[in-house]
Amino acid sequence: MPDHISILNVEFNSSCNLRCRWCALDHTRPRGVMTSATLETLLAQLSEGALPSLTCLDLHNGGETLLHPDLPGMLSTLSTWKPSLLRANPGLRIRLLTNGMLLTERKARQIIDSRAVDCLRFSVDGGSPEQYELIRRGAKWHTLQRNVLKFTEHNRNSDHPIRTEAICMVAEGHDIPFSPSFTELLALFDKISLRHPHNWDGSAELNVDDSSYRRIAEEHTGECCFLLERNMVVLPDGQVTVCCNDLNARGVIGSIHEHTIREIALSHIRREMREAMLQGRRKDIPLCRNCTGFYRPSPTKKNS
Repeated sequence: MPDHISILNVEFNSSCNLRCRWCALDHTRPRGVMTSATLETLLAQLSEGALPSLTCLDLHNGGETLLHPDLPGMLSTLSTWKPSLLRANPGLRIRLLTNGMLLTERKARQIIDSRAVDCLRFSVDGGSPEQYELIRRGAKWHTLQRNVLKFTEHNRNSDHPIRTEAICMVAEGHDIPFSPSFTELLALFDKISLRHPHNWDGSAELNVDDSSYRRIAEEHTGECCFLLERNMVVLPDGQVTVCCNDLNARGVIGSIHEHTIREIALSHIRREMREAMLQGRRKDIPLCRNCTGFYRPSPTKKNS
């Protein structure tokens, strides 16, 4: 099973500055901040080929990564280990997702100049400034515009620019049309991923229409969810949960301070969860029973 892990999320910071309408993050949980020592423990394991099929290292999970109090230090650690990571996993991409509110010019330069990140992704939901602010509670459209424009300018003038992507969530049936200002902003990105809201692990009522996800899940009964098969998350304290839909650490199966990430990937807990999925017993898995999951192929892919 470790050969199946292709996406590993690393949560630098578990808290968030927004209260988004379509997010299941529990803001009452204590904040967690990853130390450089925990990051180094993980990177050392990965550099030894612990997850040989790894293609993406995503620097986010439930929290806002840019809230980390020592982001430059974390990026520097990552940059130092990056050559070793690429030797172990040629073609590995390191991606950072942000809501963009805290992306000052200084942080923009830190991210670009570190050469640690290959792709910076922005959450840009709704299709119009008004819908964006309704969905991303606490965010301001003009702040996002300004920060994206400044980042784009610095990135374009860099001698080692990184890719950019907008992940845009819109309610089902409302994919188009986008407002002119929304379309203008999206045109700045190298890639746009259009997605529909979903219920994460189903532990919070978000009042979303996730019927397309549920229909696809039913069609793939007896198959293993892509996220359970291919994804794990390293939390700020080094604990590991089974997938990125688990924003609140309900599915912790180990710690990189006690076992290697390879041993955790091979753990009997993951194997048993996978077997239950393959036997059509998803409802027997507490973490998964109310989750829509993610099954390929899907036109509404949530996490890639």
